[in-house]
Amino acid sequence: MLRLGPIELQFWHLLLIFAGLLVLLWIVRGFTIRVAGTWARVDEGLAGGKPERITLVQFGPFVRGRRLMRGGFQEYTGILRGRTIFMTRRDHGEELIVSQGFPKELVPEIDGTVTAKLRLTLSADGQAIFGTFTPQKIEFTYRPPAITNRVYLEASFRRYKLLSRDIVDEEPPAPAPPKKDQPAPPVRRTV
Repeated sequence: MLRLGPIELQFWHLLLIFAGLLVLLWIVRGFTIRVAGTWARVDEGLAGGKPERITLVQFGPFVRGRRLMRGGFQEYTGILRGRTIFMTRRDHGEELIVSQGFPKELVPEIDGTVTAKLRLTLSADGQAIFGTFTPQKIEFTYRPPAITNRVYLEASFRRYKLLSRDIVDEEPPAPAPPKKDQPAPPVRRTV
């Protein structure tokens, strides 16, 4: 027992005060590490010609984000512990989920549920985040449409570079197809 003037503190009071101070320190430290902004994926596993951008916003150690896609969006939520972000990804949108190969009848069961986990670490200069991406495999049957199993697959490496600290909440436009009225450049023959 500890006595501070007229206040008597028991051992469990001290433990609660210590735990509260740790939580307060964690929240304050979250304000000093900035991960908010628009990030572009730059690792080797990126499909050719399809840039992947995620936009993250942050309030202290709490991080949210999204990636706009055709027919829906992917929502990211997580927490910052030190320089590492622990996030989950949820897919939203009927057209997006159907384009991933699922029957329309399963959309309500998949929409808004966790489909992947990410563990990303902020680089020392604050210009890149890198770490692991763990997708979830969702097995299902067509007749009747039902989910039979959900299991996390092996983690793969992801790296994102900072494009802007501002929120750019749009996918870059697709490259324009070549114009048909222009003649093709002449072929140069070498002998």
